[in-house]
Parts: sequence; C-alpha cells; structure tokens
Amino acid sequence: MASVGTDKIIQEIVRLGDAPADQILQDARRTAAGIREDAEKKAQLEREAILTRGQQVADREHQRILADAKIRVRRKISDMKEELIKKAFSEAERRLIGLADKPEYSNILNKLIVESGIVAGGGPLEAQVRAHDRPLLSEETLAHLSKEISKITKKPTSLKLSEEPMAAIGGAIVRSEGGVIEVDNTFDSRLERLKRELRFKVAEILFGGTS
Repeated sequence: MASVGTDKIIQEIVRLGDAPADQILQDARRTAAGIREDAEKKAQLEREAILTRGQQVADREHQRILADAKIRVRRKISDMKEELIKKAFSEAERRLIGLADKPEYSNILNKLIVESGIVAGGGPLEAQVRAHDRPLLSEETLAHLSKEISKITKKPTSLKLSEEPMAAIGGAIVRSEGGVIEVDNTFDSRLERLKRELRFKVAEILFGGTS
C-alpha cells in the first residue's frame, strides 16, 4: 500500500513537471493574488479598527476640549458680570457720596432720621451723623423732626445729637434711650441691604437676565 501511495506522489510530480510553464505561473499568480487579497482585507479591517479607535479617542478629546472651553467661557462671563456689577455698585456709592454734599441732602437726611425714629418707636432718641452734617441739624430742626416722629408713633419724642460722629458716607444712625434699639439708616447700610435686590436688577439691566 505504501508503494501505491508513493507511485501516486511520483505521478503527480511528473504531471506537474509536464504541465505547461505558463499554467504553473498562472496558478502561482492566482495563489499570490489570493494571499495578497486576504492580506489586504485583513489590513483594511485592522486599519478600520485602528481608525475607529482613533476616531473614538479623537471624539472624546474633542468633547473634552469643548467642555473645558465652555467651562472657561462660563467662568469668564461670570467674572465679567461680577466685575461689571461691582463697578455698578461703586458708581452708586460714588453718586451717594456726591449726593451727601449737595444742597438737597439736608432734606434727605431729615427724612432718614424721621424714618429711623419711627422704627425705633419714638421717645428719647439720639441721632449719630457725620461731623460734616452736624450744622444741618440745629435745635430747631431736631425739635421739628421730633414732632414728625411723635405724630406717627403717638409717643412724645425728643431728639438729640450724639457727641460721637459716624464714619459713614451719609445718612444717620438713630438709637433709643440706653441704646436698646439702634436703627442704622446710613447710606452705607441702606446700599448693603439693597445689594441683593439691586444685584438682580443690575444684572438684568446689564445682561438681560440674572447674575
């Protein structure tokens, strides 16, 4: 049986040897073409896989860059808003300082003192003002303001000036007897109290929305 197998192998070798050379070349070319095609397909698959992975990485990097940029832009806008709002409040303070040196300030100061005296409940009251404002509050003026407070509180009221001047930019601080009640109606405190509301208004005016 072994000789039969050997004979077949020999016969096949002879057949191949007798085959036209161009046929062998064609077979070789087909084989080579098949190998090359398989290799190209495999290479294309690998390339696509690499590109896919690369695209995913690129997409992730793109999204990261966009997210970082959005954060930086939001932070920049927020900083700009804060800066503009600070400037708006600084301008408001500057105008209040200017107002405190104008003729109409006397009437404003009187109204603030009356308002504070009413909140304090009337009775014996002490008003603390800037040293610059003391000449505006004569004994006659204080007596008049006391009557205005009494009308509202229904309580006999007497106003006197504190010996200690205040350091605020304007307005007054009114205290009840013994300092039990203190009403800070200075420009500084009023501006501070209004800041939360003004912040919304200023942001709305400057940016068309809230800060």
